[in-house]
Amino acid sequence: MSVNASKVQNHHLNLDQGQTDLLHSNMLPFLITTMNAKAIGSFLMLLLMSSLLLWKNVTSQSNYNKSTDYHIPMPTLLNHANILSNNIYILSSELYKEFITLYSMDRDLYFKYMKSCPTASITTPLNKRQTLKMKEQDLIHLVIHLMLSWEDPMSHLKAQAVRLPKISLNFMQKAELIQQKIQQLLEWLKMIARQVDFQFKDYGERALWTELPFLLSTDEKVFRITFYNLCCCLRRDTFKVDTFLRVLNYRITQYRQS
Repeated sequence: MSVNASKVQNHHLNLDQGQTDLLHSNMLPFLITTMNAKAIGSFLMLLLMSSLLLWKNVTSQSNYNKSTDYHIPMPTLLNHANILSNNIYILSSELYKEFITLYSMDRDLYFKYMKSCPTASITTPLNKRQTLKMKEQDLIHLVIHLMLSWEDPMSHLKAQAVRLPKISLNFMQKAELIQQKIQQLLEWLKMIARQVDFQFKDYGERALWTELPFLLSTDEKVFRITFYNLCCCLRRDTFKVDTFLRVLNYRITQYRQS
């Protein structure tokens, strides 16, 4: 065996372990010169595939791993979700109050042309007694369903707020913050759902919102009434979510302590 061949044989090409530094090493030109054209093609293809596999492996490792949910204690998940939901409700109430203060149209007019809420098709408990009768899985599913159904309406509320000349920058910032916090809350809610029910995967379809054409209307009266209605519905639904999460927190905490 020649010296060159022995050098190749003694050099361990552990490509399966992702040693892509070979591509940049001084050994690569030497290896190529010892091979024929067919061997060179096969060898370079092997290096390319190894690099792609390594890159795919590294990328997948950086993705969120659902198993980490179970390293976060349930009380921590619930407390964090409760803080977020309460914060969202407070911000939603402030948006509603600011709109009413700036655009104090006849309240009877608002109620006369009251539109349905984006989540009108979602059935929710009518009182505390009905809420307490719900299973934990059903309650968390309901909360996720409500928040998911606000993603699209919230985006349109932000976008159309610029049509209101009296609306302040603070109003816009609060609307942006609400949208961000809804996304954060959904992540925490899904982690809670996976702990409550390991097989919990179906978060339900977003409720169909039919009032968007009214929000986009060029008729200023129709637009403002619809915008008011959206602010009112947001405050109502975020209050429900905050209440349901408090009940869920209480029930799960009491169950685990008993």
